Amino acid sequence: MISFAVVDEIERLLHEGGFSQRKIARRVNVSRGTVNAIARGQRPDYRARRRERADDFVAPSGPVCRCPTCGARVQMPCLACRVRAIQESRRRSQKQSPVERRREAAVW
Repeated sequence: MISFAVVDEIERLLHEGGFSQRKIARRVNVSRGTVNAIARGQRPDYRARRRERADDFVAPSGPVCRCPTCGARVQMPCLACRVRAIQESRRRSQKQSPVERRREAAVW
């Protein structure tokens, strides 16, 4: 994945309009296709995804009780169950074809 700083630099150079996409690609050391995807707005917004994932996290709090899913004594929500769910979704995505992965990523 390209760093956010590189994406910002590409967007800045595109906005200035002084360089072709080919020259921008050479300047920031990425492919021309990457520059083209950013210019057309077809590159996923990874920052928004990262914010959504960060907002989705709820720190455990409250009294210790039994998790209804795994039966462990934890503060709810159960982090062990959350980690297991994340690992399972990664395993499933590795088994999927690239087309299915893109479809699932679009849902995120």
